Amino acid sequence: MGIHARLGCGTEAENRHFSAMRARIALLFIAFALAACSSQADKQLEAVKSARSVLAEWALVEDQAAGDRAQATYTDQMRQLARDELKTDATELAQQPAAAALLQQFRSGSPGAAALKQAESELEPLEKRLEAS
Repeated sequence: MGIHARLGCGTEAENRHFSAMRARIALLFIAFALAACSSQADKQLEAVKSARSVLAEWALVEDQAAGDRAQATYTDQMRQLARDELKTDATELAQQPAAAALLQQFRSGSPGAAALKQAESELEPLEKRLEAS
């Protein structure tokens, strides 16, 4: 009997070892895939919450501007900051095309407070769905 047979290093032992290793690798792959999905859902949830907050704040700015209670410089800066943040949020929501398109429409023009509030409320169901997943 050779040394490999006595040490259990034959083909049968190697096959058992590789089968066990393949099973472990498959489990690790599944775990990493689930973690990636969870991470993507978390990023989307964060983007939706951010977008809703930005839209609500922007609506307040527009209310102030409409009542001549805010300086033009402040209003312009807040609008630009809101547009920049919505661009970032829309990018994070690329896998949610309706939400991304909704945010993209506010990147130009001068939306009123009512339109901003409406958009903010339209994102609420998506936020709840992402929180539930």
